[in-house]
Amino acid sequence: MAALGVGGVLVFAPGDSKKQVANEGKNQGATAPIVRGDLTVAQEIDGTLGYAGTGSLYAQAPDQGPGKDPGSGPGGNPGPPVKPSPSGSSSNPPKDDKMKEEENDQLSGSRIFTELPAVGDSLKQGDSVYRVNGRPVPLFYGDAPLWRALAKGVSNGPDVLLLKRNLIALGFGPGLQVDDKFTDGTTAAVKRWQKSLKVPQSGKVDPSMIAVQPSAVRVISVKGAVGAPAQGEVLGVSGTGRQVSVNLPADKQALARQGDKVSVRLPDGKVTTGTITSIGTVAEKKEEGPNPGTGGGGKATIKVIVTLDTPQEAGSLDGAPVAVGFTSQSRKDVLSVPVNALVALAEGGYGVEVVDPAGKRRLVGVKPGLFANGRVEISGTGLAKDQKVRVPGQ
Repeated sequence: MAALGVGGVLVFAPGDSKKQVANEGKNQGATAPIVRGDLTVAQEIDGTLGYAGTGSLYAQAPDQGPGKDPGSGPGGNPGPPVKPSPSGSSSNPPKDDKMKEEENDQLSGSRIFTELPAVGDSLKQGDSVYRVNGRPVPLFYGDAPLWRALAKGVSNGPDVLLLKRNLIALGFGPGLQVDDKFTDGTTAAVKRWQKSLKVPQSGKVDPSMIAVQPSAVRVISVKGAVGAPAQGEVLGVSGTGRQVSVNLPADKQALARQGDKVSVRLPDGKVTTGTITSIGTVAEKKEEGPNPGTGGGGKATIKVIVTLDTPQEAGSLDGAPVAVGFTSQSRKDVLSVPVNALVALAEGGYGVEVVDPAGKRRLVGVKPGLFANGRVEISGTGLAKDQKVRVPGQ
């Protein structure tokens, strides 16, 4: 009723409606169509715009253990010493000697960062994450980093499967079988990949030669430094997908249902849409007041994650405050008019003035329903979509 009062509602007595319409025939005022569609009431809760997921990226140490069983896992087990080929042997020509020397130089001795990405950079499969001794360390996709050197003769394993999947995805393994066996074809694919990086084409992949993440990442912090030893945590990373995190008050958790659509009002005032993809199952209490931890002042909240339907609309904003509109009430496929179109009748109830194409007006009694976003649901006899109704005050 407060909304109606603000709009300036007309009041008609039972016997006055025809006279009123006639007297105002020359002053029809603005009209608006009756619309058929959905009406939704949303309750806005503050949220934070960011990127999906966070984690760390580490520089792997080279696997240099002589005689290790490649299938023995981290550390390996000592094996029989490797016998060098006789000098001048056809199995170890001078070109191979030079390549082996270059590879040993890369994997032994001083290894330092010579190039690092910047905060905000996005890295996808095959991109150089950083450089060690001037050589690129590309990004491969997988669930776990390599833990052993991979070359012809290693035992089958999921790390071999990871390597082959990435070589195929990057275009270096045409015809390569997607399995966990390191074959001659795998060696050839590795050499093609190494040639593209302009590194020694050994056919061997050391754990230190690649960085592994589940998918594309965005750099959120740089832990390493150019000139520092290439070891330990290098980067703090996040996913590249845009999402909104909401601390929803526990007493309002009924507003959030996984898969529901929500509205997201961005800092510049634009409104986009998102989908609820995750709802926490544990309520956390955030302490308030000057002495956090003393209890009693905080409200219990549940973490809700919203994925944006059109991430590009959010630009590159990170950590920005947004308002998320959760649906509290909804009516599907109903007729509605602007709230100002409602007429309060003297005998009680409400009506709207329907204006026909010739400009004639007639008062039609209606039953108001849901109020939402400046509109009101109406039902009654003789009402139809696209009919014009008078809207006083517009």
